[in-house]
Amino acid sequence: KDLFSKARQAQEKGRLDEAERGYKRLLKSAPHLAEISFNLAEIYTLRGKVAEAAQRFEEALKLRPTEPAIWVSYLNMASKHPNPKNFDILRERSRPVLGKTPAFAFFEGLAALRDEKWSEAARFLKSAIDGGFRQARVYADYGSALVGVKEFDLAMEQFEKGLALAPDSDMVLFRKAGLLQSMGRIDDARAATLRAIKQAPNVGGHHALYASLTKMTADDPNIPVMKKALKSKRADDKDLPSLGYALAKAMEDSGQFGKVFEYLNLANQSLAKAYPYDVPAVQASGERIRRLFEKFKDLDSPVSTASPIFVTGAPRSGTTLVEQILASHSQVQGGGELGIVQPKFADLVNPPGGNWNGDGLDLLTKCAAAADEFELELKELFPAAALVTDKSISSFALLGFLGKAMPKARFVVVRRDPRDNALSIYKNHFRAGLHRYANNLEHIAIFLKQFEEMVEFWRAHIPSAFHEIRYEELIADPEAQSRALVKAVGLKWEDACLSFYETKREVRTLSATQVRQPMYSSSVGAWKKFEKDLGPFLKAYGDPEPSDA
Repeated sequence: KDLFSKARQAQEKGRLDEAERGYKRLLKSAPHLAEISFNLAEIYTLRGKVAEAAQRFEEALKLRPTEPAIWVSYLNMASKHPNPKNFDILRERSRPVLGKTPAFAFFEGLAALRDEKWSEAARFLKSAIDGGFRQARVYADYGSALVGVKEFDLAMEQFEKGLALAPDSDMVLFRKAGLLQSMGRIDDARAATLRAIKQAPNVGGHHALYASLTKMTADDPNIPVMKKALKSKRADDKDLPSLGYALAKAMEDSGQFGKVFEYLNLANQSLAKAYPYDVPAVQASGERIRRLFEKFKDLDSPVSTASPIFVTGAPRSGTTLVEQILASHSQVQGGGELGIVQPKFADLVNPPGGNWNGDGLDLLTKCAAAADEFELELKELFPAAALVTDKSISSFALLGFLGKAMPKARFVVVRRDPRDNALSIYKNHFRAGLHRYANNLEHIAIFLKQFEEMVEFWRAHIPSAFHEIRYEELIADPEAQSRALVKAVGLKWEDACLSFYETKREVRTLSATQVRQPMYSSSVGAWKKFEKDLGPFLKAYGDPEPSDA
């Protein structure tokens, strides 16, 4: 008892080495005590030793299989593991013990949140809170779910409640800062981010958010903090890319151009290794879509009454700016990257098994049904909106099928000088595994070429189906291009579209900070400063056409 008391006291005071030594001694003489394995598991969890922690949790459960505290702690650790299957399996194992508890509702909410089932996640997490499971993390996750269903004010309330329980929680501060950024409250977002960095200076995501919010100078006090954090990371650390991108931006902001690609290459090589890009598979996918459209384009088929405005293009081409201009119109609600209908169409047009081998009318009927579902979801998300924009990037690949199923929809395709576009893609940190080509300059060239091929295909087959706008022309002549854009989507001009940066709406993309300010031309031709570094892209892409120069 004396040895256990000393080990427990050391654990509570953060002297983990001393606590671990004490528990290991106890384990030899009292292996039948579940508390020893449980406490060791918690120490291993704090140290990031997931395998060792799991082994100790399992030993504790053998001795006390119905002890809720063991299951809750074990699930807490598993919920942070990159492999969601482990969490799912453990959640089912815990159901007989935790199934009717508020803690279990929390873990069900986490699973729904991971799958971006925002409404379902919000219900579970609210149930957990109402049942008394009130921790800072629960409020933070409930806030994130509410952001997903566009309940921004209520989401902010949850973040504040989380901070009332844990004022120094870097995780809650980070979530709050992200929402503040998306709402255009840049100074408040920066202040919250700096508080998060102070509490957890080695977390890469905090520095990446700060970099996106700040135009840094060479003497920015956060740059040495970032460099120190980077030195603490192993080559395979999940935080390394965030720090690399943040430092690359710091170098560019402060005019240290020769150091930019040093950090960019470090970040991108790490992600390329973790998320390889299958070039042949992606190219084959594009070819299948084109063949299928040519085969079925003239079939008469059911259509949907859905009438969204799709804004599409390559990532970092100016799509967020174009959407913000449209969303500044009194008749338009900016939906952002909804990602609702595109996956449904992709599964139909380009099924996992390969080619669609069924009847063409059947395919197009299912596409129309998917569009009807999309229309209902839009009405649920934006009940008061006359028109809604959807800025999901992947729309360009499915444009013909989306247009055939939704003849009342409008499509805007944004294009940008491929060299500037490539540089911007390579400089930005996308969600893990989403744009896998983005981490290799040659792969970016392949992707942008395929994008141009798809646009050329749709232009040849359905020339009047979409409006094209060039980023460089929009920057050079904002009013004329904006007027043409508004007219193309069937609306009358409103002067508010020129003051897009004053529009109060949530923007959750990598351009969230940029669209809060007037247009600027500094990014046009930015590739020239890095022409040598961009060599692999320039060689793979070749000379742009005169119209792209």
